[in-house]
Amino acid sequence: MKRGYLLLLVFVYPFLLTSCVQKESVVLPVVEDYYTEAAVIEKRDLKLGVAAGPYGDMFSDAIEPYLIQTGYTVEIILYDDYIQPNLALANNEIDLNMFQHYTYLNNFKFEYDLDLAAIVRIPTVSMSVFSHKYKSVDEIEEGASISIPDDYTNLSRALCMLDAAGIVTINPSVDKTKATEADLIDNTKNLQFYTMKANKLAQSLDDFDLSVINGNFAFAEGLDLSEALYNELLTESYMNVIVVKTDDLNQQFVRDIINAVHSEEFVNIIIETDGKYSGFQRPRDFLNY
Repeated sequence: MKRGYLLLLVFVYPFLLTSCVQKESVVLPVVEDYYTEAAVIEKRDLKLGVAAGPYGDMFSDAIEPYLIQTGYTVEIILYDDYIQPNLALANNEIDLNMFQHYTYLNNFKFEYDLDLAAIVRIPTVSMSVFSHKYKSVDEIEEGASISIPDDYTNLSRALCMLDAAGIVTINPSVDKTKATEADLIDNTKNLQFYTMKANKLAQSLDDFDLSVINGNFAFAEGLDLSEALYNELLTESYMNVIVVKTDDLNQQFVRDIINAVHSEEFVNIIIETDGKYSGFQRPRDFLNY
């Protein structure tokens, strides 16, 4: 057991319960926002940044064909953490990224003072609690060890899931979207929490009794969400988004990407029965595309 990490949380599946609900609504652009004479048509060779997991495949399968037909080429660049894709975008090394939820983006761009903008939500695989020791939440033993992400947006997200599952209780007087382990007023199982980089959680699953793992990294490691102890029910603020630089919002490629995600071809690939994306949670307006 690796005990050199820190302290914190978990999630699980047989019941889909709501995690944290952001107080503010999440309003993203629609393609009509960009129908202006000032639109710029410059970028036709796009570079997309992704993290490990399914979103590079989703782009290749369901978005890129539309863009190719519209005259674009796309190079997909894989990063091994949640930090590099945003910094690379801000530094003009890539033109867009597709790996993060809205809440993470919001916190990251303010922390690093970056001018980045979400343009459209996409179907998203949930965060889940996995274990090679337990088969259900009821089996969790007193003092069990649990690993969770160390970035604060996903840390509070994990705690919210535990709260929704009735495993811990967050102080009702605090903003759950900013909760830390110090805000727990009840830990009925006396769980021992450890934090680590999100991209290491799936690889170190056997080092802990339980692990709360972001969906993309669980997917990348071949973990089956149907075997998770608990899966979160995503609120709109935790749906993944495609992100560009704010300065590029008047670029034609932004319009075309939004159109691609709102296309019938995209929807059909996502809803394909037994397809790789059929179990992903979908934005609330998905069927209105």
